[in-house]
Amino acid sequence: MYSKSFRVELGRRVFDRLKCRNVFAWTAMINGYVLNGDFDEALLLFKAMQVEGVEPNKVSLISIIPACCSFDRLKGGKQIHAFSTRRGLNHEVSLCNALIDMYSKSGSLSCARRVFEYDCVTKDAISWSSMISAYSLHGNGQGAIVLYEKMLQHGMRPDRITVVGVLSACARSGLVDEGIRIYSSAVNKYDLEPTLEICACIVDMLGKAGQFDRALDFIKTMPMQPGPSIWGALVTASAIHGNSEVHDLAYRFLIQMEPENPSNYVSLSNLYASSKRWDVVAQVRTMMKDKGLKK
Repeated sequence: MYSKSFRVELGRRVFDRLKCRNVFAWTAMINGYVLNGDFDEALLLFKAMQVEGVEPNKVSLISIIPACCSFDRLKGGKQIHAFSTRRGLNHEVSLCNALIDMYSKSGSLSCARRVFEYDCVTKDAISWSSMISAYSLHGNGQGAIVLYEKMLQHGMRPDRITVVGVLSACARSGLVDEGIRIYSSAVNKYDLEPTLEICACIVDMLGKAGQFDRALDFIKTMPMQPGPSIWGALVTASAIHGNSEVHDLAYRFLIQMEPENPSNYVSLSNLYASSKRWDVVAQVRTMMKDKGLKK
């Protein structure tokens, strides 16, 4: 209870007073540190658990793996993977999914792929989504598309997380036509309801490719009102491509939706200042003053 409410210090005091600390108590305390972002402490506790002769179970391993999701902790993650193999737990699908995510975020796409292909004997939707997201994170759009198509061939239906993963990969790799095809197929063939997150991926993909007319046309056809994530994607893309007209339009919509966010006003002011439109800069600053906003 204490750990899940992030009162880790109090939880640790209770833990230290326990006369009999079984695997469940150790796992709960480790999980508390991980949820609180105290990864070093979680790893120390995981080692102490074994020193005291308490055997980690599958849940213990799944709890500690997120503490190893960085390059400098990859060695510890590999040791946990090896431990799971020695204990015959490496084929457990939930553990495999955690390992795929860990290796991906630690910079080792090849290790993530090996877990997916060899350890993960029984793959669920999370397995496919995790591996597709791994390809996306590493900028391998073509690899994400190939795996997505393979997933469909295995009879798995695309869900929101999977489609977001593969569309993000397409956006990072500039695979616009492929991304549009995947989106259309997911919506029309598999009856996936377009969400704001999925639509934001399409806008981001078109924006990164400099196809702003297509992006704006897509926004008009969206089944919901575009939110800050949509206009934020256009702000970023238009800045990269130097399209001040779209940049201005997107920022104005952002200000309408987030009227109390000072960063939107500051960025819009900077945009006009760069083009020496001082009259508009003054208007934006007046708007900030009227709303009581500061830089």
